[in-house]
Amino acid sequence: MKRLPGVMSLWMFLWLWSACAVAAQEQYVEVSVTAEVPVTAAWNYLQDFSAAHNYVPNLSRTEIVSQELSGVGAHRRVYDFDEGYLEESIISWREGQGFTIKLHDGDAPMSPFERAEFSYRLSAISGPYTFITLRMTIEMPMGSVGAKLAQWFILPVMEENLVQVAAGMKYYYETGLPATDEIREKQAKTVTISPRP
Repeated sequence: MKRLPGVMSLWMFLWLWSACAVAAQEQYVEVSVTAEVPVTAAWNYLQDFSAAHNYVPNLSRTEIVSQELSGVGAHRRVYDFDEGYLEESIISWREGQGFTIKLHDGDAPMSPFERAEFSYRLSAISGPYTFITLRMTIEMPMGSVGAKLAQWFILPVMEENLVQVAAGMKYYYETGLPATDEIREKQAKTVTISPRP
């Protein structure tokens, strides 16, 4: 039996609509690295909310725009070399261990996400070493379709970026000096990528 083009279009529309209507799915990428500093020293670096440009690639400066300099509610802008910026606010604070920030554009989540959060976690390990774990968590619009697009195109890029951030943090925490692209590239081999769920 021959199907009419209009019927096929209707079925395609209904399939896409039902796929997009599914609730947003949380997805994340996670990396870890060991820095040769005690966890107290690592925490001193991490809790400085104005220092992201010292280890995150492609940032020129960091500006705190809230009255709070750290802790829940602290809000910063991180600038690239063209003076474009991202907004980041602390939404969870674990004294001596880490914190979580949301990435946003004013009151809206950072485009194209429904939610975008970045978590820093420090753990003491034997000797003067700190285990650093970074996790980027996102929720995409369009339900399972958005989640699949993220899996194919966005998560791999996020993973590469997290490796560079972790490599930069390791160098910055161990030396107190800003990481360059060349240094991050050398340190990247020390970063472990967790399997994606």
